Amino acid sequence: MKLNIKEKFPEWVHDTKYYDLILSNDLDSFFSCQLLEMVKGWKPNYFNYNFSAMGLTEFADGNENIGVDFSLCNSKCFDNHVVMMNSNDDYNYQSANFNIIDEISRENYFSKYCGSTLLTIWSLYDVPLPATEEAKMILLCIDSTFKGFYSGYPLPKKANRKYLVDYMDFPELYECLQRHKQYEFSNLISKYNLAGKISLKKGFLHTDIDLEALRKVFNLPFLLPENKFYKKEEYENNAMSLPKGNYSWSKDDISEEMYSVALTRRDYLNYSIRID
Repeated sequence: MKLNIKEKFPEWVHDTKYYDLILSNDLDSFFSCQLLEMVKGWKPNYFNYNFSAMGLTEFADGNENIGVDFSLCNSKCFDNHVVMMNSNDDYNYQSANFNIIDEISRENYFSKYCGSTLLTIWSLYDVPLPATEEAKMILLCIDSTFKGFYSGYPLPKKANRKYLVDYMDFPELYECLQRHKQYEFSNLISKYNLAGKISLKKGFLHTDIDLEALRKVFNLPFLLPENKFYKKEEYENNAMSLPKGNYSWSKDDISEEMYSVALTRRDYLNYSIRID
């Protein structure tokens, strides 16, 4: 990552102290946790399942933790979502998120970082990119980072290059996009079931993502935590459409009790509230 961009991240990303990680239910979060465990020694001892409940293992230390690939409102997290309703809206100052750094909101939504949390972390900690072409392509598949390059609209195409090259300093990944057709990335998503989910069954994690195959491609463990997760708290999920062209609303106009929040489309808000 370019130094001038890295300096805009919250200071805690460089902490040497231990944190537990909160894993969510997709590959972007899981692969990010794998990378953070390798680089920082932090481990996923919490699991947030679809923002309906939080579980923790007996090894969770009960101290401060870090959300991985979801947008917490008041705690440390690595994230890639748009969370600001407008340029004056408040945000979580502890979130490591390109879209917060660039103050992306509903007003400039299509200039957003439309890429994975994994690549944010990969570049932040200067982890060398994998050598093989297929591994590079898989990185671009996660959270559909590749799609901006092939967009028929100018703003997503411009943002794709800006974040890959000018921010993360990954010209190799941009060149990889230039060498391939969009369908080749879609085929890889199917080959490894990269869009699969992680679920909780009787307290243990399961997935239909082909982790064994990914283990061979990246030479990383790709092992789900084997410990049992016990329910810690529950959440109420909410989703609402926002008035098109009216950007005056803030998050506090909707709820002052949000636990997590994300604009999944310019005019569509998802948020959760802790209920237990």
